[in-house]
Amino acid sequence: FCLVAPALANEGVFMVVKGDVRLQPKGGAEQKVKVGSKVKEGDVVIAGKDARAKIVMVDKNVLNISPDTKIAIEKYKFDEAKDQKNVSLNVLYGKVRSTVNQKYDGEKNQFNIKTPSAVAGVRGTDFVTGYNRANSQTKIVTFEGQVMTGSGMDAGGRIMNPVAVNPGQFTVASAGSAPTPPAAVPKSELA
Repeated sequence: FCLVAPALANEGVFMVVKGDVRLQPKGGAEQKVKVGSKVKEGDVVIAGKDARAKIVMVDKNVLNISPDTKIAIEKYKFDEAKDQKNVSLNVLYGKVRSTVNQKYDGEKNQFNIKTPSAVAGVRGTDFVTGYNRANSQTKIVTFEGQVMTGSGMDAGGRIMNPVAVNPGQFTVASAGSAPTPPAAVPKSELA
């Protein structure tokens, strides 16, 4: 049992690093990461062409980062004692699979993943968020739980034009338009 200083409480740790994975701290220079490297609020993670990484955050949520991906950890607040859980991740391009073990109510406690063309809010689930720079499309695939996906956030922090993506379904969102109605993921793709 070890006591963790509050400043370190909202960190994650790289458990798997394959290929060229870099970390850019807020206002700092990019650095190569290795297994055991820490990631915290404000950091940007960049995985190269054939690189991938697995990050386990302080709250046991897991982020699997695919090759050719850039993700910003915009906000990561976790304080179990105060029941404060607030996460905001921004997938600038590429693909991230999030296994969210905590439960979020979407109001007081939020776990949102944004891309340039959509936002996904989760309650506790396992899903993939991918953003394709070529066509500015976001694709959300849900494996477990439910993901509310919309075109963005309103001033009150609520998801706009939301659709509910249930297990085995996906939706596609293009910039400036509501996500497509959820459809079943082809069995070949789910594998």
